[in-house]
Amino acid sequence: MQQLYYELSVLAKAVNFKNLSAAALHVGLSQPQLSRIIAKIEDELKIVLLDRSAKRKSGWTAVAFQLSEIFEKSIRRLETELQGISNNQMVGELHIGTLEGLSDFALNTSRLCFEEVGVKKITLDIFDLNELEANFLSGNLDLIFTSKQPGRQKFKYLMELGFQKLEHIESSKKFNVLSTFEYGRANKKELEHFPHVFVSNSLSIRRSWFDKHGGTGHLPTEAKRGRAKDSEPVMMIGSELLNPMLWENIISAIEE
Repeated sequence: MQQLYYELSVLAKAVNFKNLSAAALHVGLSQPQLSRIIAKIEDELKIVLLDRSAKRKSGWTAVAFQLSEIFEKSIRRLETELQGISNNQMVGELHIGTLEGLSDFALNTSRLCFEEVGVKKITLDIFDLNELEANFLSGNLDLIFTSKQPGRQKFKYLMELGFQKLEHIESSKKFNVLSTFEYGRANKKELEHFPHVFVSNSLSIRRSWFDKHGGTGHLPTEAKRGRAKDSEPVMMIGSELLNPMLWENIISAIEE
């Protein structure tokens, strides 16, 4: 794939206008020039950016908006990193994702990042495992707290923080209680053994269901420091784009 920085920067401006002709009036290019730029991106990435079903009113596809958003996020991240380098400072903002059962680890690390590392702003979001992996691998998260490594790759920034066990609960065979991740991997024939299947991406909601109505399924125990047999590791993983010095400072703060 050829370098498309200029073309993508043009697209990011153009999608703010409803169609190609309207965009051409505002991005400083003629409509044929803009059309060639869009066609180049489409050809290089094998995607469709314009819905050409109506010749004079061809509008942007959903993919055009998604690609523009990805490009702008990358530029903002680059600007933040460059500003940190030029000011000889650490990255001022972090976006952290965590599984709900590991929120205490994420909260404690966030506090350390504020007090010991000097991070100015942190956004902390809770995801189920599928969402956490997807957001991390797509570059939307700087740090994640998880019990499973996303994908199959080895990560440069990874620290094992502790362990967590899965507790099997069988207080009622009327309900099969599952996380969205568990449901996605469940054996459909096994699900048929239950009159009802309750699925939620919220750990607190699943725990409340077990307490109030009973069911069959698994709940993670409280995450703890150290290691234990028959348990899952609790890990903190950093993005490949994370500032190396920031990662080292976070590790140092945790280990103190």
